[in-house]
Amino acid sequence: MNKLKDYDLPSVRLSAGMYALTKLSAAGLTFMLVSLAMLAFPHTDGVPEGWPASVPYAIYAYGLPAALVSDALLRVFRFASLTPALVLYAACGYGAGVWLAAEQGGDAVTCGIAGIFALLLFRLAQLAGERQPLLLPVFALFVPLICLVLF
Repeated sequence: MNKLKDYDLPSVRLSAGMYALTKLSAAGLTFMLVSLAMLAFPHTDGVPEGWPASVPYAIYAYGLPAALVSDALLRVFRFASLTPALVLYAACGYGAGVWLAAEQGGDAVTCGIAGIFALLLFRLAQLAGERQPLLLPVFALFVPLICLVLF
């Protein structure tokens, strides 16, 4: 007889790993989309004119922690609908933009508005990754490496 009980609980390590992979994938997809959009704007050395930091640095150093804070606040306040989640992501995006401006010396309002758009794009990329889990490793690992080599 099997002495192990069959529990219907998900593995904590598997859940945490999938969460981390989803976040890294969302950052990679956001990085790729913002990098493609920045091709239309004048920039030197990966830094758009008037922007205090490079796009990958801004997304990974400021956007990713802001998205983690947003998810933690969503868990604490238990928002179930999309509208409060987007408002919370926008507020944290503005905070990330102001944080970027304070540390890197940019305009707080411009960086805050860019942070809102970046974090909302981050959230949409996360939702897309959750719907297509086979693409998670591609955007989490390969796309950022390719973009860093090319750009």
